[in-house]
Amino acid sequence: MQAGYVLNNAQQPYITSEREQYLLMAYPHFAEDQQNRLPIEIAVFEATEQMEETIIRWMHRIISNKEQFTIQIAQQIDDATGQLQVRIADTTPFQQLSAQLNVVSQYISSYQCKEIYFHVRPYLRSNQPCFAALFTIKELVLMRKRYEQDDYRQVNVFALKP
Repeated sequence: MQAGYVLNNAQQPYITSEREQYLLMAYPHFAEDQQNRLPIEIAVFEATEQMEETIIRWMHRIISNKEQFTIQIAQQIDDATGQLQVRIADTTPFQQLSAQLNVVSQYISSYQCKEIYFHVRPYLRSNQPCFAALFTIKELVLMRKRYEQDDYRQVNVFALKP
């Protein structure tokens, strides 16, 4: 874990700052069904609103040059808790993306903001169906919120090359 980020009891990165909070997400679809989207958190960071245009421009350059990729999402039951766990079989494409986005992280930290916290984590709602399957990531979504209690709002969508 990178210095400056605190995980709360739910193991979620918690950012305390007056700066804007950003989240980079991917949304593979179940059979092109918009209702059953499994969000995958890729990165979280903070920045000032004045930095946003530059961050979006740099992310666009990096992400638009990356090809769409396929991931395998598998589910398993945790023996200790009996809860459904969802994992991504191979996180290599996300690790490559985080390495490429390191220049953006350096830009952010040059303005005394914490570096980007990269953590690939799928979210599964309790009533959402899931099974071992392959899904294509076609775009990444950048979201923002001002305060911890606010909801994230979409800022930009970055399409990957077909």
